[in-house]
Amino acid sequence: MHINNFFKHTVWIIFSIIVFLVCCSEQPAEEKEEAEAEESPEKTEDEVSTKAQLESPQRGTEYYSGDAVEIELQFEQDAPPLEMLTLYVDGTEKGVEKISENIFRWESGVTRVGERNLQVRAKYDDGSSEQYFTDIVFKSNIEPEMFNYRVINTYPHDKNAFTQGLVYDGEYLFESTGEYGSSTLRRVELESGDVLQSVSLDHDLFGEGLSLFNGKLYQLTWKSGKGFVYDKETFRETGGFTYSTEGWGLTNDGSYFLKTDGSNKVYVHEPQNFVNVGQFEVYDQGKPVANLNEMEYVDGIVYANVFKTEKIVMFERETGRVTGWIDLRGILDERHHHSDIDVMNGIAYNPENGSFFVTGKNWPRLFEIEIFPN
Repeated sequence: MHINNFFKHTVWIIFSIIVFLVCCSEQPAEEKEEAEAEESPEKTEDEVSTKAQLESPQRGTEYYSGDAVEIELQFEQDAPPLEMLTLYVDGTEKGVEKISENIFRWESGVTRVGERNLQVRAKYDDGSSEQYFTDIVFKSNIEPEMFNYRVINTYPHDKNAFTQGLVYDGEYLFESTGEYGSSTLRRVELESGDVLQSVSLDHDLFGEGLSLFNGKLYQLTWKSGKGFVYDKETFRETGGFTYSTEGWGLTNDGSYFLKTDGSNKVYVHEPQNFVNVGQFEVYDQGKPVANLNEMEYVDGIVYANVFKTEKIVMFERETGRVTGWIDLRGILDERHHHSDIDVMNGIAYNPENGSFFVTGKNWPRLFEIEIFPN
């Protein structure tokens, strides 16, 4: 009996405590909204207002390289007079011509194609200033020339070499091969195709593009973000570098490395630490050229294999505008095909006579070709 009363009394006390806590924790909706308003006050009119809107160009507007771009501001009614307008394209100041009080013109001239970031800085008479941002796209204004080829020499090539990079120094070919577990760097005798020197990459690395710069060989890997530097004569590893994209093709223009990642972008890297200092896109008139792979730079023009094709695209180093195409379809006779044959890849320039060496992944032949317009 006493136990039963004690139990009832305990339950009643617990219930009362729960009710009290719930009531204390509740807050009327109006009071809650007022509290939140006090914690997050509304922005003042001065904070949210602007003196103008960027009316033109709209984000994504397309132009051809060389087109004039008009910058138009739409001023608010109470905006003070505009004192000065400055235009920056990808962070670089560009000159503009004032057409009217709210319209300015930038003559783009021969400019880099692809997406460009525009920053418009407006300074007003009252001492204030505002910035407006947009992105536009430049397409190439060049109609590419079509080139044919003539084979002037054919050489043996290791049919087990999954060619990813190719360099010629006037005496030997240097080759980077891919595939996990069998990636290498090689010195190859041109006439015989014999591998004279070789180093293997770790089994978890997939060899990619190759470039010769100041007596050293620079080799990319595919997905690891790692690159290696070797002494050209000894193949001793002398350094390494990293990058944030996939590694596909690699070449240099004498001052900077140019790297592809399988898109239509070319990344520019400084040679000391391989720091990325810029990028540009490649366009054939209005169409981006994707799948850029192994590359070779010659006199302001980059020659690049296009993955899964037997074509080489030619584009300007400074603008990314495609200037020509080399159609190499059928260069490897079907009688030389085998079960492991893969796509064309590998291009190296021969400065002695202006020819190119081309081959492919697991191709048993390497060709020296000269090119000429159709």
